Amino acid sequence: MFVHYLKTAWRNILKDKGYSTVNIIGLSIAIACCFLLLFWIRFELSYEKCYPGSERIYRIMEEENRTDGLHYKATVRPAIDTQLKNTFPQIEYSTFTSWEELPLTIEGREGDGIMAKVLSTNEEFLRMFAYEYVEGSPESVVESHGSIISEEAARKFFGNEQAIGKTLQFGKKGDFNYTISAVVKMPENSHVTFDVLTLRDEKFYGGVHYIKLKRGAKITPDFEKQIKNFLSTTRETKNTLKLQPIRDMHLHSPKEVTDHSFGSPAQIYFFSVAVLLILLIAVINYINTSVARSLNRMKEVGVRKVFGSDRKQLVARFLLESFILSFIALLISLILVELLFPSFSEIMGTRIALKFDFGTILIAILTCLAVTVLSGGYAAFYLSSFSPMLIMKGGSKTGSKNGLRKALVGVQFFLSVSVLICTVFIYKQINAVFNAETGVDRKNIIVLETSLWYGAEDFIQVIKKENPNVVDASIALSAPYNSSYNHSGISWTGSKEGTKEMPFTQIFCDHNYANTFGLQVIQGQFIPPGLKWWGDWDESSFGLVINESFKKLMGVDNPIGLTVYYGGGYKGKIIGVVKDFNFKPLREPISPLILSFNPEASFNVYVKTTGRDKKATLDYILAKYKEMKPDYVDQPVIYHTVEDEYREMYEVELRTAGVLSAFSVISFLLVLMGIVSILSFMIEKRTKEIAVRRINGAKIRHIVRLFSRDILKVAAVVSAISIPLCYLVLNKWLQGYVYRTSLTGWIFIAIPLLIMLITLLVICIQVFLTAQKNPVASLRAE
Repeated sequence: MFVHYLKTAWRNILKDKGYSTVNIIGLSIAIACCFLLLFWIRFELSYEKCYPGSERIYRIMEEENRTDGLHYKATVRPAIDTQLKNTFPQIEYSTFTSWEELPLTIEGREGDGIMAKVLSTNEEFLRMFAYEYVEGSPESVVESHGSIISEEAARKFFGNEQAIGKTLQFGKKGDFNYTISAVVKMPENSHVTFDVLTLRDEKFYGGVHYIKLKRGAKITPDFEKQIKNFLSTTRETKNTLKLQPIRDMHLHSPKEVTDHSFGSPAQIYFFSVAVLLILLIAVINYINTSVARSLNRMKEVGVRKVFGSDRKQLVARFLLESFILSFIALLISLILVELLFPSFSEIMGTRIALKFDFGTILIAILTCLAVTVLSGGYAAFYLSSFSPMLIMKGGSKTGSKNGLRKALVGVQFFLSVSVLICTVFIYKQINAVFNAETGVDRKNIIVLETSLWYGAEDFIQVIKKENPNVVDASIALSAPYNSSYNHSGISWTGSKEGTKEMPFTQIFCDHNYANTFGLQVIQGQFIPPGLKWWGDWDESSFGLVINESFKKLMGVDNPIGLTVYYGGGYKGKIIGVVKDFNFKPLREPISPLILSFNPEASFNVYVKTTGRDKKATLDYILAKYKEMKPDYVDQPVIYHTVEDEYREMYEVELRTAGVLSAFSVISFLLVLMGIVSILSFMIEKRTKEIAVRRINGAKIRHIVRLFSRDILKVAAVVSAISIPLCYLVLNKWLQGYVYRTSLTGWIFIAIPLLIMLITLLVICIQVFLTAQKNPVASLRAE
């Protein structure tokens, strides 16, 4: 019996090749999108779960209560983890991580070396974070007091040679040596990563600290309170400690302790909704074509009922047909996933492993069954409900069927219009961010990551003099568009007590900073040249330049000469005021800012160029850098552009816009496919009517109006519903940005009109092709 049902279902699928093809293509694309997103979401949710007992590992953060809310620091002073372990018996292990990027070379070889992330930690790290050892073991590392290298870094340095026993060194004289005792596989779903790991004495290192609780130990309210107040028992401070589960680090870390490598819960919600909408559109397409085809299947249902088939058998037949279509779509979708997965991983900025494990296969089966019931269920139960007598007399419940079809077409139009409107405004907002007048000149600036370099001023003067393409250059801690060094505890002559809890940001830079980035001094002067430092400093070395927001906070017309106290004992006189500029991402408002001289905290050189002969200018700058910094002759120079850094700041927004734009195009094409399929069926069934109208003198435009009227009415109604809803959603989303694009009214109107115009064009083409046929031949065929 089952084989007979299978053969019949397969014949029916082949009989209507066009509709079957449309449904299979739509479902396969939608299911492929679902699988791609599923792999990505599983990867995002799996961060730090690769370590045994990860649910008992916590990161220690320092919490500060400021006037604008709670602020966090991930780097805590040295040995805080050891002190906690010695105090609380619930803690099994404690460790710290401190890392830096260093150019390493193989001992005995010359060359520029390779940049590597070197992680310093203690022995307990190896017990808390259990990596998969390719060579060696944690015991061998501890016994030899050696270093661990990641498998990827080992290939980079040694190729196919064995890494154990070899030594990497930093500096021409071997300032630091790292003898390899083990090779490990580095998990992709972790932020605790390294190229080389070395064991160090913790008392000299701060960094990020972790603890691991004993089995059975819980974070009770009393224990959490004791941890919270522990910092005040070691020194005089109002700051507290907070334990964050490492499983929450990737998606739920405070903004102060995240970077572009961390995930975004909002992004997961956005993409989940988008891909579910695509699946819904594909299912609606199937239902629409199934309901439309039901007119062809009524006589079949009537005949089968006359010959004894009951309703259950008919439902089983139709559901089996739907299952076959869904299963074929599922197989095609898996092929699409295999083909698209590398490009998708690159777009999402992750190296996700494509694994069809038991969980994935189970989800695939459930998806196939769900699509079968959703897409084929209505047609199965609808067709099997007719009585044989009603069918043989030519009757049907066409009113309810047409009403459902209109409702489903309306849902498709609503989803397509909504997704396209939201995508356009997301792109518009990102474009506004990149082209916003922030008060900072970001064009044609090269960034050299130099570390501490007292000779940087000489380098700047030489390249400005020798190369006409160099406009200016400056040393600084950070660029004036992503400055994160901030603290509280500030006061000034005549300030109120409450200001000490207010946060402010500080940028360390030199006298060329304003010219390099185009900052405008509106009062007083900028940092003067020739300032002294380290033992030779005087009062002028601590002169401060503030921004307009700081001046407004002070509430004085002329702040020049006033003394500001900050940073736990530092003080300086205000020498100038610069016009407000956006020194943080445009999601945040402009806040009080101090610019001051400190060459020991200025680790980057920013070189402003004309933009001409870019490669030659860059080659000159790098060659001159190595010439003037001979210790770095055999080390690679790390550089990038300001445009790259600025783009990296908005990586999440750019990725969201890119993926949503792809989803919006797919959703619109699926809607269009569905409309074409339904129209083709409608026109096919009304070929005789079109022929009669043509014989009686009807113009093509009259026939087009007849077929398009109902669909365009539905599109107009759902557009009127979609536009205000999209406005409310977008307006709320834009509240997350201090600087936001305008919700231009004509775009809300233009997108639905464009979709309706394309739909009308499709109708015109199909009607025109049918109307061009010989009416006599059409009537004969009928």
